[in-house]
Amino acid sequence: MMPSSTPAGGASRAVAILTSLVGCFFDVVFFWQLKLYNWWIKKSPRDALLENLGAANLFEEWEAAAFQLDEILGYDLWRQNPTSKYYDYRLIYERLQAIIEAREEDDILGLVSLLRSGLVRNLGNITAPRLYNRAYAGTKLLIEDYITQVALAIDHVTRYPVSNSAGLTNQTKLDVMHDTRQAFGRSVLVLQGGAIFGLCHLGVVKALHLRGLLPRIIAGTATGALIAALVGVHTEDELLEFLKGSSINLTAFAKQSTAGKEADRPSSWWQTLVRRIKRFIREGYFLDVGVLEQVVRANVEDLTFQEAYLKTKRVLNITVSTTGRGGVPNVLNYLTAPNVLIWSAALASNASASTLYHPVTLLCKDDRDNIVPWSPASEATFHPWTHASYADSRDSPLHRIAELFNVNHFIVSQARPYLAPFLRSDLHHPHPSSSTTSSFSSFSLPLLRLIVMEIQHRLHQLNELRLLPPSIRRFLLDESVPAGTSLTLVPELTGGDFFKLLENPTKEALDNWILRGERSVWPAVGALKVRCAVEVELDRGYQLVRRRRPVSTDLDASSKTGGKEGGSLEGVAGINGVRERLKKEGSRGDVGATATDTARERRTRRPASIAGEQYLGT
Repeated sequence: MMPSSTPAGGASRAVAILTSLVGCFFDVVFFWQLKLYNWWIKKSPRDALLENLGAANLFEEWEAAAFQLDEILGYDLWRQNPTSKYYDYRLIYERLQAIIEAREEDDILGLVSLLRSGLVRNLGNITAPRLYNRAYAGTKLLIEDYITQVALAIDHVTRYPVSNSAGLTNQTKLDVMHDTRQAFGRSVLVLQGGAIFGLCHLGVVKALHLRGLLPRIIAGTATGALIAALVGVHTEDELLEFLKGSSINLTAFAKQSTAGKEADRPSSWWQTLVRRIKRFIREGYFLDVGVLEQVVRANVEDLTFQEAYLKTKRVLNITVSTTGRGGVPNVLNYLTAPNVLIWSAALASNASASTLYHPVTLLCKDDRDNIVPWSPASEATFHPWTHASYADSRDSPLHRIAELFNVNHFIVSQARPYLAPFLRSDLHHPHPSSSTTSSFSSFSLPLLRLIVMEIQHRLHQLNELRLLPPSIRRFLLDESVPAGTSLTLVPELTGGDFFKLLENPTKEALDNWILRGERSVWPAVGALKVRCAVEVELDRGYQLVRRRRPVSTDLDASSKTGGKEGGSLEGVAGINGVRERLKKEGSRGDVGATATDTARERRTRRPASIAGEQYLGT
């Protein structure tokens, strides 16, 4: 007979079963807890793309994320629909159709008439900021197609064979290009201050240059004058290599750091902070002006404004502020001060109000190329731009630049550390309205800007009444931009960046600031193409026609010269060299592409927005 199981054995089996059930229960709980945690921390596709947008190191990466983001949020449909209350889409559509029909019918005189009669930068309000703060990758496709077809039309007129019988002689074509270019106006890139943050200006210049949107006219104030001087002395072929940062000579800062370490009492970070804050309060600058002088001289050498213009065909403008007699112009360039040394003008723009530094002396080259003091400035005393005041706003440097060079569009790169946090523009950083955080930001940021604008308005009133101390005037808005279209580029700054005001620039820090500057441009590329692509094509066409030999009366003459009848295009042809070098280096995308290059790719495609004429009420 088999023995029966003991009570102790049954109890042990029950405990084992209970233990297994409890373990299984905890496994299930842990599994679902882990799943819940992963679901909680998992980023949505939108958040992941927004992160990719902010972390992009190349424009192509940023653009790819922008297109995907628009598709997820439905903004691509908004772009395809041409209707909007913020611009006259019917006018743009009619102009676009007229240009396309004139080209298809080979009506060259009609095409010329269309270009001369209605080529306006803000035609139908197409530059309205609200058209660029919705989608990430661009604006309405109707606007982009219009700009593309206008650029193609200008290129068509430029390359059209001249014929006396057709009424289009080379002189007529030159007159058309000159008059249309004059009527359309020109753009200027304004680099404003920034202390160490001013190195972001290099990134702004690099991004605009690679997109083929860098204006030929550049102006700089304070630290911006130093950066403008560095950019204005390099040709198109030299500029890309220089903007990589490897060609910038920073040995003066390195020597200063070495001298500090070898001193008997090396400065602590606290002593450095106190010293630079005192210098900023007293003079308006964080960095040592003496060191800045060495850096500029090492990179610019002894070039004059006239020599730089003949070398690069860029119009470099440096603004200065003076007291006393002498009649020194407040804008120095190849017209107002052709023989003045650029580095001395940049130092004058960074003039200190303190007596700790030697007074700034403007230097020039005489007829024997000897460096001597500039006589018109012998009785003038330079002081910081924050001390400048003008009885009439038309006397300001930017108004003077507008008068001299027919400027009606200002691209302002703002890097001043005390203004940048308050100048973030809706144009640059659209936010999806479905997010709670973005909804709060969409309410708080405009409110913050409204408060800042009100404070600055009251400060301007106190300044006009001469009741504002000079030490506070620097917190006013920078130079007032003349009436016309303008766009402000502001780098993204964090609280930790302000501690970098205590550091001397290094190669690694320079690369970081250049990338910051590039990122401030990428969201505005769509708006800048609409504003500047026609101007770039007009300038290119004018240079081609102006340099073409009179005997070239047909396209065969140009084909014999390989299409280079225009020779070296001033400030524009270098883009082709940039593109070729980038291809050799393995770069991808449309780097360096002009509006015409993009237009050629879309020559055979009718705009998607035009297909649905029901939107236009026709």
